[in-house]
Amino acid sequence: MVTWLGTDAYGLDRPPDLRLFLPAVAAWLAALGALAAPPWLAWLCAGVLGCAALAVFAAIRLPWEAPALTLVATLVCGATVAAVAGAHVYRTASSAAVSAVERGGEAAFRAVVTTDPRSRAGMPRPGRAEWVVSARTEWVRWDGREHVSGAPVVVLASGPGWADLLPGQSFEARGAFLAADGDRLTAALVPVRGPPEGVTEPSRLQGFAGGVRDGLREAAAELPQPERGLLPALIVGDVSALPERTAEDFRATGMTHLLTVSGANLAILTGFVLAVARWTRAPTWCSVLGGALMIWIFVLVCRPEPSVVRAAFMGSLGLLALATGRTQAGMGALCATVVGVLFVAPGLAASYGFALSVLATAGILVLVPGWTRAWSARWPKPVAEAFAVAVAAHVAVAPVLVLLSGEVSWVTVPANVLAAPVVAVVTVAGSALAALASVWPDAAAFLVHLPGLGVSWLALVAETGARVPYGAVPWRSDVAGGLLLAAVVVVLLLTRGLTRRVIAAVMVAVLVLGLAARCVPGGWPPAGWALVACDVGQGDAFVLSSARGEAVVFDTGDDPELVDGCLDRLGVRAVPLLVLSHDHADHVDGTPGVLRHRRVSAALAPAGFGESPVGRLLAEEGVALTAAESGQHLRVGPWLLRVLWPDPEFVGSLNDTSVVIRADGPEMSVLLTGDIEEEAQGRLVRGPEAELLAVTVLTTPHHGAGTQDPAFLSATRAEVSVTSVGRGNSYGHPTPFTLGVLERVAQVNARTDLDGDIAVLGGPIRVAVRGPDPDH
Repeated sequence: MVTWLGTDAYGLDRPPDLRLFLPAVAAWLAALGALAAPPWLAWLCAGVLGCAALAVFAAIRLPWEAPALTLVATLVCGATVAAVAGAHVYRTASSAAVSAVERGGEAAFRAVVTTDPRSRAGMPRPGRAEWVVSARTEWVRWDGREHVSGAPVVVLASGPGWADLLPGQSFEARGAFLAADGDRLTAALVPVRGPPEGVTEPSRLQGFAGGVRDGLREAAAELPQPERGLLPALIVGDVSALPERTAEDFRATGMTHLLTVSGANLAILTGFVLAVARWTRAPTWCSVLGGALMIWIFVLVCRPEPSVVRAAFMGSLGLLALATGRTQAGMGALCATVVGVLFVAPGLAASYGFALSVLATAGILVLVPGWTRAWSARWPKPVAEAFAVAVAAHVAVAPVLVLLSGEVSWVTVPANVLAAPVVAVVTVAGSALAALASVWPDAAAFLVHLPGLGVSWLALVAETGARVPYGAVPWRSDVAGGLLLAAVVVVLLLTRGLTRRVIAAVMVAVLVLGLAARCVPGGWPPAGWALVACDVGQGDAFVLSSARGEAVVFDTGDDPELVDGCLDRLGVRAVPLLVLSHDHADHVDGTPGVLRHRRVSAALAPAGFGESPVGRLLAEEGVALTAAESGQHLRVGPWLLRVLWPDPEFVGSLNDTSVVIRADGPEMSVLLTGDIEEEAQGRLVRGPEAELLAVTVLTTPHHGAGTQDPAFLSATRAEVSVTSVGRGNSYGHPTPFTLGVLERVAQVNARTDLDGDIAVLGGPIRVAVRGPDPDH
């Protein structure tokens, strides 16, 4: 049976079959152990487990036959997976690709693409890889000798031609082979510049799959953003056109599983095929054949991602059960899936995607039947089932999700309940649209607005959920935190009646008090703050309070998450002016975080900035961009902003063309300096702007680098200096020389690497710090 929500949970009304549970757990643990151990140790353990299995099998006697056979199966599964995983690790470690890493220098190679190229997150930068391509080498050549090698590598590619590669195509390239730390099944990371060479033609099947994805992408181009990028992501997992802001909304509301095609998508499609077969009264073999064809097409078009592999394997077992008349074996099928998949690909044992897929399915299979029956007494059955599926999936994956996010979201369940009915409709309609687009593109472009309506609803749910204040509760993101949350979940699931209600009430009270403590006065930010330096690591991000919920932002660091978190803590929902000092990643690449759920009215940047990646992003978001020149005056709230630099006739380094602004407020003045160095600083000291350099607060130029003109720092006569710098950075910032000058100039010298977020308050001037964040 397939639920109306499209879960791949067969037989929700029957007790789960747990006979394969221990073999599945043993296979998973054996894979994890073998991936962390030397191959010889994995094979030794496999031999020991195999011998133990033979001994137990030989000693089987009634009435212990059933548990003894379960123990034998457990030992055999553990031994098999350990042996296979050890073989994978050995083959990788002994490959020519690893030899190229040990040798050092560049090497030529030929490789076969194994998955579609993925665009690299973050703003594109010269010299920075644009594409991540998983591949398997065929040979590696150095010193004129060709070494045959079939090892998995990850190519970090820059240049044209990579985006169009399809799985199965082979190519030649040249690059330095680097160690892939932490992944024993990846032989090397290979940075490559320039296009791939000697590219072969894709197979007909892969060409067909690529054509389906291209057709859907072209049809979706008729929709506005974010629907344009969201529809291909929901149907085939293609996130190439998905705005980062929308992806973050789905992450914040626990709806990311919709962007990675999984069992839910496959179950909806196979369920639709089976429903049509039942409606037409087709024989069972037609239903099984149609379902198998759907699974095959699904894997081909959506690519064998971990969740897709799990779903396809389990779906195949479900069809086998249908063909044999045993359709009530959901949990057994899941356990068999885990064992079967790890036999073939033991590396998936360390995949978060595979773990989340398995746990979510297990939660649905085990918890949904009882919850649905109990809640149906109060709510209509579709509503009860919707809540049961959403809660069960979230409860099951929460201990793993907390390792990834460091928080527990309470908006996930309502968001997924609101999305679930629409997801089924969009999946079926979108898949039909993808098929139509491959044969009749014009019709698909016309009809795309129908699933587009459903996609708009999903985007609205995600955006609204992401805007909910305190929608997630902070939690430890290490193994101890995951185990603690798992223990809490188990206690709540195993207790009953008054005991469960008391425990739940205590937990709710603790969470409410924790949230209240974050909202009461005296926390962060301190009342009356005028300037805050955000701790964004090795970068700059300064915030000037201009009104309640509004602020001027000067630079954004290089991590959107960090600057977004800082602005959230400050309660900034609107940015009347965004100033970007110069086009270096550590000053501007965090801009998507400022744009996330905030109204940015205007931006100020050096001349020519509009041609940069961030400049193009601002244009796409409709933010008016003005070129900064010395002599400009702007009034934003209580602040008078005067642009002191750059001089339009100055020609120098990118650092020395940074925008420099003097901000005068009611109780203080601030000099915001970007990365200017000796030449620009000297010109400011000697130029007509010299009389405007004396301020209350100085933001230290270039993170406190040694490229300072002492006369410039002394001319500021600042009472407070604020240095935005990353902890333990490789540049040696701030230098002892610069610190020595600042200590002679300013009374208070604060640093984000030591103090975290730094707030400067006026009347009289005071400095408050939040403390460093251990995560960065």
